[in-house]
Amino acid sequence: MAVLVRAFAGVFTVLLVIGAGVAGVGYLLIPVPKPPGPPVPTPPLPDAHGPRTLLILGSDRRAASSFDAKVNGSAETPHSDTIVLLRLDPDRNRIAVLSLPRDLAVKIPGYSGERKINEAYDHGGAGKTLETLQGLFRHATGRTLPVNGVIDASFNGFQRAVNELHGVYVDVDRDYENPAGTGFSAIHLQAGYQRLTGSDALAYVRYRHTDSDLFRNARQQEFLRQAVRQPAVEQLKSLGAGSDFLGEMVRYFRFDQDFLSRKNVAGLVKTSLSLAVHHAPVDQIALQGITEAADPTVDTRLFVSDEQVRKAYDAFMTGGKVATPKRAATPHTPKPTSTGLEDAQRLGEDLAVVATPKLGGLPFYFPRSRLAGSRYAPGSPRIYTDRDTQGRPFRAYRLVIETGAAGEFYGVQGMTWTDPPLLANPDGIRKQGGRTLLEYFDGARLRQVAWRTPSAVYYVTNTLNRKLSNAQMLAIAASLRRLNG
Repeated sequence: MAVLVRAFAGVFTVLLVIGAGVAGVGYLLIPVPKPPGPPVPTPPLPDAHGPRTLLILGSDRRAASSFDAKVNGSAETPHSDTIVLLRLDPDRNRIAVLSLPRDLAVKIPGYSGERKINEAYDHGGAGKTLETLQGLFRHATGRTLPVNGVIDASFNGFQRAVNELHGVYVDVDRDYENPAGTGFSAIHLQAGYQRLTGSDALAYVRYRHTDSDLFRNARQQEFLRQAVRQPAVEQLKSLGAGSDFLGEMVRYFRFDQDFLSRKNVAGLVKTSLSLAVHHAPVDQIALQGITEAADPTVDTRLFVSDEQVRKAYDAFMTGGKVATPKRAATPHTPKPTSTGLEDAQRLGEDLAVVATPKLGGLPFYFPRSRLAGSRYAPGSPRIYTDRDTQGRPFRAYRLVIETGAAGEFYGVQGMTWTDPPLLANPDGIRKQGGRTLLEYFDGARLRQVAWRTPSAVYYVTNTLNRKLSNAQMLAIAASLRRLNG
């Protein structure tokens, strides 16, 4: 029974992560709003043993007491800030997540022209949003998107649920800074692997002040990936603990009428148990080929072709070419190839001279190769101490490297915590540069490459939009060296 509770809680963790990420546009200075429009629609329930697709929504309602309303003189009309589709597929042993940008131009049934998709929530709440979304896919593919459940989320529920799990360990790609009182969600986070609790976790998944919706969607999905692997879910070992956790969900999230029915809950338990037992990977699906209007200063809509919608539909429903490779139990040694890198040994040596005395015995490894044209972010490396899931301190450092494009940061992490949740269950193992490298994929692209020593672990992490190729990721990881090593 404890296994069932943990597995079911794991699926609800997926829901709460997505829901929190979409629950607001960046404003923590407002009370929790009630979603507008008619009640959440009731889609058909799936087969108890089959895959199921869920639609998760949130609104960006800003009350009259919010900072923005005080500046502009009135509260703004609420929209769904982001629309996220989640597919739980035990047949293919995968979880797929597809985020649709809130500014995507679509036809909203009953209204003229092409409007931003988030306006559908304005005109009819979750029901109109679902109708609009299914119309988008039906027009592009000729097929029906089988949505089996709808969740309308609040960010207070997210914070409470994350705290119920005692926080989530997250690999933060860079520094995030927004002072309080600016109208944006206040945030002060430094780069590196660390535990985030309610308000910090919420601010992280909602952040978009200096990049874009696309990077925020990627942060939400990366947080999701790491949240479902947390050992904290293992702490829900009793029906009482599981009930308390799910009670928070029900209190702060709105569901369609049948979502919490005995039949649907039983199906969710079976699905979640299968996915948990088989360590199902999370595939992040993105709409490709998104373009802006001719004059984005006047028209802020985003556009995508039917062909790209069809590709995203196929990838979401079946995996297609983006499916995570099957896990390998033994190392393989293919011929290494990489391009687009530059020599960075001298810069790395200079960093090592400064960092090594501060690390308290943690060896400092730096990359001799890095992406051509990239540079170390100011303040790199960050050297810090945090605590693991058992409360034991670990020493760590983070190198943050800017590619030069807005929102793109990759990094190198070293720490004395040798078995963090992030690096559990590698998708592949290979020999390269005299090391055994552990591979972690997001679809067909590497998101992390790690290797272990007896007393530490080191890894290279890709940008949120997976800019570095697999060959570049592997070459950078293989190039890590100590000073005079």
